[in-house]
Amino acid sequence: RMVELIESGKKQIVVDLSKATFIDSTTLGVLVGGVKRLRPAGGSLALVCTDENITKIFEITGLDRVFTIHPTRDEAVASLNSSG
Repeated sequence: RMVELIESGKKQIVVDLSKATFIDSTTLGVLVGGVKRLRPAGGSLALVCTDENITKIFEITGLDRVFTIHPTRDEAVASLNSSG
């Protein structure tokens, strides 16, 4: 779905992980792939994450420096609106 959005020309994407209780390497790979497709076009991807364990995964892998992580969808949308 995310790839379809990017291919249709969307440049600012919010991925809401607030209901997720677990993410794995496949999830991380999809998110990184999304960023790699968006950045050359001047786009960006913001995450919504409220689960401490999931946030920790992004910190441990260093991906907290790749993605902006927000506690609410509104904050994620606002960050994209202000950056692009």
